[in-house]
Amino acid sequence: MHHPRNIFTYYDPSKKIWSGLPRKPIFNPVQSLGDLILQILERNANKVMQISADSGAEVTGGELRLRTIRIAQHLTRMGYGFDSKDIFTMIVRNGEHTASVMFACFALGVPVNTLDPSFQRDDLSHMFQAVRPKVIFCETESLEETIAACELAAITPRIILMGSHVEGYDQVDRLMMVTGQEELFVPTTIADPVKHLAVLICSSGTTGRSKAVCLSHSICIAHVANFFECHPSDRAFAFSSLYWLSGLVILLCGTILGATRIITRQTYRPELALDLIRKFRVSALCITPSQAYGIVHSGLAKPEDFTSIRHAFCGGSAVSTSLKRSFEQLLPGRFLEVAYGFSEIAYSVSFSKGDLYRDGSVGYPRAGTEFKIIDDNGNALDNGQDGEIVARGEFAFQGYYGMDQPFGDMLDSDGWLHSGDVGRFDADGYLYVVDRKKEMFKYNNFQISPTEIECVVQEMEGVAAVCVVGIPGEPNDLATALVVRKNDCAEVMDAEQIVRKVNLQLPDYKHLRGGVYFAKELPLTPSGKVLRRKVREMIMNLMDNK
Repeated sequence: MHHPRNIFTYYDPSKKIWSGLPRKPIFNPVQSLGDLILQILERNANKVMQISADSGAEVTGGELRLRTIRIAQHLTRMGYGFDSKDIFTMIVRNGEHTASVMFACFALGVPVNTLDPSFQRDDLSHMFQAVRPKVIFCETESLEETIAACELAAITPRIILMGSHVEGYDQVDRLMMVTGQEELFVPTTIADPVKHLAVLICSSGTTGRSKAVCLSHSICIAHVANFFECHPSDRAFAFSSLYWLSGLVILLCGTILGATRIITRQTYRPELALDLIRKFRVSALCITPSQAYGIVHSGLAKPEDFTSIRHAFCGGSAVSTSLKRSFEQLLPGRFLEVAYGFSEIAYSVSFSKGDLYRDGSVGYPRAGTEFKIIDDNGNALDNGQDGEIVARGEFAFQGYYGMDQPFGDMLDSDGWLHSGDVGRFDADGYLYVVDRKKEMFKYNNFQISPTEIECVVQEMEGVAAVCVVGIPGEPNDLATALVVRKNDCAEVMDAEQIVRKVNLQLPDYKHLRGGVYFAKELPLTPSGKVLRRKVREMIMNLMDNK
């Protein structure tokens, strides 16, 4: 075995496996997540561990612990937590009681399916049918869609509101009333934390309907709590709700590592992000690429706004080198760290650290992970060759909840998780993600990567956003672009300009033979990923109406 120049990565040339350094977990992963969190909160009883940017309310670790215990005790009195099949759903933003409810579920050993408040009834009912929740925590604004989704899914759960009062529904405030037995509370014993589920997080749903990814207590402790670098002196912030991994990461990393979390129920806006970073002196920032892009191009951001930032992390979808470099101009002497990972194991399996980055890469293997690049027959490929990225870590993928084939085609008999992404390693252990295998399509038997075409179009001055998909043609799929123009360029940029630029820079088989269409915005997941299946539908509708 030899190691590359970055000294953190090893390569076995006989097996063609790249791996990060072995490591010991910060916390024992074979324990109850709820028990661990309650211990941390007790240890930080007098420290402010949560600040609401909306109300200014500050909550200490001791207060969070007391709220958690009371919610757990009231839920137990309601009859929940005794059945191993109990599942709760949370459809909430980052409100003042979100953490306490989540921690109470962990303490009871009840898995939680986290959904985004922006979901409408069709998407909600799809997830309800899969997980069959006994209790749903939702905000008052989401109540109408939640009720309709329950009817579509033919379920009758108890709905508990986190927000203003509505006649006939329980309020979360009532679950925090004094029980008189708080000091007698003992978290539910978790016999097998490696397999006992803690969270059912949604897969991204960019190419198909979301699935409920099973995350055990051990995975959450070993992977999520080590995902993001936090110190007890940090103030950690992310806009993401618990629907997305970045929201869960900030909640668990921030709490377990003793940082202070800054929360808001408001949705992302560049000016709001800058205001919160300045006002609360955020030092650990977790953002999505679309949020980073918005900040960079807002015209409002200045380096002096980011003097408090010690650690900035960007992930969830591809982070271009130009975006990384542009954002780093706001962080003199510091870096925007990028990562690549899977919801299926709640982990960034590769990441950049400081100046250990190479343009176009997603960093190098994280400690405790292994990688191979394989061809369509499962054979390991050499460095520099494109193939499917497969990875494995210390805790295996637990499957998708409520599916006849819980592992689908993700996990093989040797424990390798098949990403569905096409990528390669260079000779120094840096990983490059070329595209989603399922998003690639062929023209005249040539594989086409949408990302490569998108990068060319995105370089154009008047383009705010672009998505390229393959539209069925005869006899090939045709590369077709949906473009969002910047406001001041709507009149001067047309489809011909875009087609001409692609024709000049890319080979013939990558030309936009399906044409270019325009929209006011691209359909996105709540975390900012482009919904390619929706883009395809939009283009087909535009074609029909042409």
